[in-house]
Amino acid sequence: MRAHRGAIRRFGRKIRFRIFWTIVAFGAGASTTWYFREAIFGWLLAPANGKLSPYGLPIFTSPVEMLGMAISLAIKGGLVVAFPVAVISIYGLLSPLLDPKRRRFVALFLPAIFLCYLGGAAFAYFVLLPTGLRFLLHFGTNVAVPFITITAYMSIVTAMIFWLGIVFEIPLVMFLLAKLKFVSRRRLVRFRKYVPFAAFFLGAIITPTFDALNQTMVAVPIIALYEAGLFLAWIAEGGHKPMVRVLCEPWWWATRSLTSLSLTCRRLAKRCILLLWRHMSRIWS
Repeated sequence: MRAHRGAIRRFGRKIRFRIFWTIVAFGAGASTTWYFREAIFGWLLAPANGKLSPYGLPIFTSPVEMLGMAISLAIKGGLVVAFPVAVISIYGLLSPLLDPKRRRFVALFLPAIFLCYLGGAAFAYFVLLPTGLRFLLHFGTNVAVPFITITAYMSIVTAMIFWLGIVFEIPLVMFLLAKLKFVSRRRLVRFRKYVPFAAFFLGAIITPTFDALNQTMVAVPIIALYEAGLFLAWIAEGGHKPMVRVLCEPWWWATRSLTSLSLTCRRLAKRCILLLWRHMSRIWS
């Protein structure tokens, strides 16, 4: 009984320790974002290319709007920093319950999640946002002049970056479902004919415009990501093993032959040196 209580106390201390460092990471991220808020605002305003108003900058219509936007940005920055720390903390708590094989799998899977999310966010920022904002801000400018508020602009930008990051997780989700045998690759292939419709539907939700260009720019990567997910599901089911065996077997035989040849040459060289030494010893004697 005392042993169980001691284990529970140690586990509780671990939880408190990880919660503390997650809160510290949130505070560090929020304070850093607050300190560099002007630079971050400038970075987020860059895709608009100074077309949000005749003054080149977005406007605010309330005395507290800009302050609230800065606080919201600081909170989001804290969440961005605290989320990886929280995920790593949860992994640290649950890793002793996993066998070594699954522990290695999760350790490789977590960085892939973050990299895919960063890829989606980069696609939204560098490709989708400049094109979509260019269309929105130039449409109807001969009738009206844009006066975009900072709140409206930031809501569009953050939403697109967030959702594109989520969408780029599709291949990893498909790989995980196939690896855990929840869904087979054959069933995923059956849904391939519905993917273009779903991709354009998601494109209409994610993009702030209703033009075909921006929806296509979202739909095409979604279709490509689904195909990449099918390939990863094929790997998860072990379909790549025969191919890897066929491709690697000649290299294995070549490496083995070279190794045996190297050993033979080494033995011959030692034998020749030994015979030469004996011959020279006889001459000198």
